[in-house]
Amino acid sequence: MDSGSSCSEEDTHTFKIILLGNGAVGKTSLIRYYCESGFAQNYKQTIGLDFYSKKITLPAANAPEVSLQIWDIGGQQIGGTMLNNYIYGSDAVCLVYDVTNVSTFKDLEDWKAAVEAALAEGASADDKPRKAPLMYLVGNKVDLPNRQVSDSLHDRIAQQYETRTGFIVSARSGEKVNAIFTKIAADLTGTELKKNDLDMADRVTAKVISAPEERVEATRAPVVLTKNKKKKDDCVVM
Repeated sequence: MDSGSSCSEEDTHTFKIILLGNGAVGKTSLIRYYCESGFAQNYKQTIGLDFYSKKITLPAANAPEVSLQIWDIGGQQIGGTMLNNYIYGSDAVCLVYDVTNVSTFKDLEDWKAAVEAALAEGASADDKPRKAPLMYLVGNKVDLPNRQVSDSLHDRIAQQYETRTGFIVSARSGEKVNAIFTKIAADLTGTELKKNDLDMADRVTAKVISAPEERVEATRAPVVLTKNKKKKDDCVVM
């Protein structure tokens, strides 16, 4: 499979996106929320890598259809030949950390160094070096208390790392999850989106093409039905 960007016979632009960061920062949850429109309380930590693919239509006039190949790299994989192979040839890299765990934020320096090493090694071995991927800084778990990384610190490091628009998101609530992947797709296709387009990113039409077979089913709370009479202006959950 060609991991680089391409355009199919149906005029669909295909791009490879890599998510990197320490284990348990929520990379899998981010991807699953985006591709499966939901958050699971329980899942197995990614060992090695998982692959997801999703087609979207950008909320802009005459925007092309885009297929995003999203690679979930296990947090244990920093450094090594395998990681280098997946980074080189990617179109975008998201450096993901947990806003409630400052050590995951500090470790992004090592992940960024791993990306730079992979790109340098790949370019030296390639007769026609590929274009460097776009870089994004993503802070996850903003819905949780005891936040340790502020917006200002996030923005400062994003500027220092020369990453594109940094996002503070929540895989649990879904806050800005669609927006970041929509922004990446727009940047890769050269499509200009207005702020309102990103704010309305939940309207992006999508079709999940493939996802890892192994899943851990999330526990669902039982539904309790009561016989109390409905009071005026009460809401009823169906």
